[in-house]
Amino acid sequence: MASPRRQRLRPDVRLPQILDAAVEEFAVRGYAGASMTAIAGRAGVAKGLLYHYFPAGKADLFRAAVRSCVQPAFAEAEAILASRAGSRRALLRALVDMAYARLTGQPRDQVLFRLIVSEADRFPEIAEFYQAEVLSPTFALVRAVLRAGVESGEFRPEALEQPGLPQVVLAPVLMASIWRMMLGEARSPDLDAMRDAHADLLVRALSA
Repeated sequence: MASPRRQRLRPDVRLPQILDAAVEEFAVRGYAGASMTAIAGRAGVAKGLLYHYFPAGKADLFRAAVRSCVQPAFAEAEAILASRAGSRRALLRALVDMAYARLTGQPRDQVLFRLIVSEADRFPEIAEFYQAEVLSPTFALVRAVLRAGVESGEFRPEALEQPGLPQVVLAPVLMASIWRMMLGEARSPDLDAMRDAHADLLVRALSA
């Protein structure tokens, strides 16, 4: 297939277009198989422009693509947490709903998660990046929700005494995403039912 013609675009348009092209190329070729040349061709820009934005090359571009997915999710989660509207139980449910929607319903997020799962063993720097910039901040958000619930009297104090609890909260969401990747939408478990059961179980287990 012919590469798109190079385009003169404003910087605020060029960068999202490059990130979209990178996600598409990573999805097709994997991290190891993707190249800056192919990404530039897919984006319709000169390869030098990629190095202008991402001097360290493909690793820089991959990290930026992941951040372009997770930063809106973190902003949404932090807005939910900052609103303080409703009960802490409702807040926990809202965050669980959002996590399932992102990891099982957003194709871009699913592509990057699949890449991380498949490539992290070969490229430890990918796993380290994902731990530092995705998992650790996510666990911190979960701890903030648990703390708010304990302070409001809705959650049992033990919620803050289990260091592994944030990982337990997130694990079913990751498993649901892996099932979706392995089995496809038609053969996956009922993710809506799984999400609801997950939220119900958490609320019942944590409630004071």
